[in-house]
Amino acid sequence: MLFEIVNKNVFKLVVTFFIKEITMNTKYKYHDGYRSKDYTRSRKGADCVVRSISIILNQSYKTTLKDLCDYSVKYGAIPNDEWLYEKYLLSKGFEKHKPPRKNGKKIQLLKFEFRGRCVLLTRNHLTAVIDDTVYDTWDCRQSNCNSFYILTSENWSYSTN
Repeated sequence: MLFEIVNKNVFKLVVTFFIKEITMNTKYKYHDGYRSKDYTRSRKGADCVVRSISIILNQSYKTTLKDLCDYSVKYGAIPNDEWLYEKYLLSKGFEKHKPPRKNGKKIQLLKFEFRGRCVLLTRNHLTAVIDDTVYDTWDCRQSNCNSFYILTSENWSYSTN
């Protein structure tokens, strides 16, 4: 009897895992936004703005950080203020888009099928999405999508399966 209970629980875990993997359209890949190339000391948290923009622009972490700090001094705000990084992104040729929705509701990042490159805002977090893959230092695919920024010069498309 104990063996049957253990087998049922293992079966439930395996089925849950496969169902979750099947429904996750968007993949995840660890990326530190090129920080480790510029700085030897690791950083945990609070740099998602610099990290995600570095990844999407394919520029060094230090360059992005310096640019955002220049904007901070110029406009009297910190780089993590949404209006400040939005101003920076718009100056780099990005265009802001409304949150993707399905049946009027925001969707989870794991169901956001995006072809192209975008900086996506979840709840209080920016992440980089390139061709159906989230590039970040942690897996934030369970979060709901909010607005996102794409380079106007790129071809892109998305689906909300």
